[in-house]
Amino acid sequence: MIDDLRIAYALEYHLAVNLSVWDDGFTEQITGNVHYVDPLTKQLCVEVKPGEFERLAFDKIVGVTVVD
Repeated sequence: MIDDLRIAYALEYHLAVNLSVWDDGFTEQITGNVHYVDPLTKQLCVEVKPGEFERLAFDKIVGVTVVD
């Protein structure tokens, strides 16, 4: 629940986030701006570099930190 609020806050105020993503037994750190949240496919689209996007499944995200 807290992570949901952090993502919504970062999206609203155009702030970068640092996401901890679980992938095959390892956690990966991804930093970027939240581009949009898709509740139908349960994915988060993050712009990691200008023009480069990553789609992340909600259930793979284990931690969110807002970067000021």
